[in-house]
Amino acid sequence: MLTLTDNATALVTTLVRRRTDTEGAGLRIHTADAPAATGEPRLAADVVVAPEPDDQILDLPGAPVFLEGEAAIVLDDKVLDANVNEEGAVSFSLLPQAV
Repeated sequence: MLTLTDNATALVTTLVRRRTDTEGAGLRIHTADAPAATGEPRLAADVVVAPEPDDQILDLPGAPVFLEGEAAIVLDDKVLDANVNEEGAVSFSLLPQAV
């Protein structure tokens, strides 16, 4: 199952709280409409007020992460990290989980 670094957890919480004060809101990670040039699924993330009925829920301190089914499969063995650049833009990266 996807895990998050401390940086990613803090940034997800900050993003969700800045976008909505709805209790139970979280970050939803889902597959994008068009695949990457390599044919692999592309992922997208949005702040949402509630998960979709079939989403997997990562109940994290601060704000939950909701994973759409195909995205959950793609991210099963990954670690999500996040950083903020000097201009304040957030970027996410995926790392392999330690074995």
